Amino acid sequence: MTPSSDGPQQAGPPRPPDPVVPPGGPTPGGPTPRAEAADAGSAETGSAPSEGFWARWRRRLRRLVPVPKTPLGVLALVGGVLVIGAIGTLGGVEVVHYSEGASFCTTCHTMEPQKKAYEAGVHQDVACGECHVEPGVLGFVKAKLAGTRELYALVTNTYPTPIPAIEHDALPTTEQTCEKCHPLSQIAKDGQPTKLITRASFSRDEKNTRNDLAVLIRPAQAGTADEVSMHWHVLQEVTYTSTEEHQQTIDSVEFRDSKTGELVQYIAEGAVRQSANADADIARLKATGSTRTMDCLACHNRVGHDIPSVDKAVDQAMASGAISPTLPYIKRNAITLLNRTYATDEDGEAAIGNLAELYSADYPAVAKDKAKEIAAASKAIAGIYELVVTSEMNTRGGTYADNLGHQSSPGCFRCHDGAHYKVVEGQVTKETIPSTCNTCHTFPQGVSTPASVPIGKGSTEPVSVPIGKEPADHADPLFVFSHRNVAGAVKPAASSCGACHEASYCQDCHDSGAVKVDHYGMLYNHAQSVLDAGSKNACAVCHQPAYCSQCHKDPVLVQSNAKLSKGSG
Repeated sequence: MTPSSDGPQQAGPPRPPDPVVPPGGPTPGGPTPRAEAADAGSAETGSAPSEGFWARWRRRLRRLVPVPKTPLGVLALVGGVLVIGAIGTLGGVEVVHYSEGASFCTTCHTMEPQKKAYEAGVHQDVACGECHVEPGVLGFVKAKLAGTRELYALVTNTYPTPIPAIEHDALPTTEQTCEKCHPLSQIAKDGQPTKLITRASFSRDEKNTRNDLAVLIRPAQAGTADEVSMHWHVLQEVTYTSTEEHQQTIDSVEFRDSKTGELVQYIAEGAVRQSANADADIARLKATGSTRTMDCLACHNRVGHDIPSVDKAVDQAMASGAISPTLPYIKRNAITLLNRTYATDEDGEAAIGNLAELYSADYPAVAKDKAKEIAAASKAIAGIYELVVTSEMNTRGGTYADNLGHQSSPGCFRCHDGAHYKVVEGQVTKETIPSTCNTCHTFPQGVSTPASVPIGKGSTEPVSVPIGKEPADHADPLFVFSHRNVAGAVKPAASSCGACHEASYCQDCHDSGAVKVDHYGMLYNHAQSVLDAGSKNACAVCHQPAYCSQCHKDPVLVQSNAKLSKGSG
């Protein structure tokens, strides 16, 4: 080709051909040639037309999970969804169970005291959530929210020491917890339960004098059809009001008599402002304090993780032989070591480990002859220390009040203290809530006459209580068993007992033959012990017929608590 006369031409990209327009022009409503060209250009450059979020999400989902096109594919998809759902559900259930178990709840060091007590208790196989978490989703959520607050306190180091006892109102009802395993129909009716409590206690003298306690907790209908048991408190609605945080001081009690329908009210002596207008005092107490209905937790408040008192733990170890009672003053030494305050638990364990040195200094012959017993005692005391003391959390035996009984805390005596007076028509009367030992226990008692205590010189009129200040040792719950160490003789005149008591006071029991029964062997061969005492009727002075009827189908005892003449058989 020869160049044109106009000169050389510049080379460039070829021009695209014009779009072919069909005869008659573009199709109405269809894309114009320019729009098609624009779409083609977009495809060439890789840019996609704009689309919404859900459209993009569906497109990506189809890439990951192709839509099945055959029945078998649909079945496989449904099966996969079910398997994944089942795994998720089972996993969630396991997470819930784990989060309500002791292995999770006691992970934090703040729960160390509760963990040790829980593992040593009778409910060690019961998960924490069984008692602390209400059933259902709402209960689970509430528990986790409370746990979140506790976690915050742990992380920020603002938790209290010791950890305060949980408020009972924050726990599930006893119908949802205790009564699932211990229904009231089995433990509070038809003479049940008849519970024998045996306990050995040791004095803090050189010989570690042993005192054995064996009492029967009075069951329902023991002796008479109207006899009530300690579980009477939960068989009908009894409410109590307290202005103290942990209900260790009870200000008023009330219930409705099941026979008469009468509202029965009692008020604590210290809570009375106007004895002639006690209704106003009761209303004031209810307005300023908390009123609760008596349930299982009112008494069994430490049932899940009770930290025993030091005295009780040492007595149990001595009774079992873990600590030999033959070591002089071992009870006193153990109590001293365990009650002492140490900077760390390691310091406490080191001090207990020096028990052998203490005996080497005070009793060198004992230290030489009883080296094995001393080593065993040191090990047992160290075990008690590990259980009852956690220095970091400032806890030890007695930190948490135990309302069951009245050995280490007021317990029953919060109400049965002789100082809660009945209110009748707004007036405070002299009648109190029953507080004698035989309200709950079968103890020695003479029923023919009151205790013979002279009112004045030359007077023979008896009264039921001694005159004058009661000696301190009389307040010991075990004094009924240990008073022989003070009296020394049956005749009161031979000791200081004669200042208040006459001979007939002692003869109620001593003439019955009951004191001749060998109670040390009673639990293992009681038949021989009764024969040696000369009469089985002696047992009736202390024990109710229901005591024997748990094993013996035929009646064994005469009328309970009957006063027997000397030598009766």
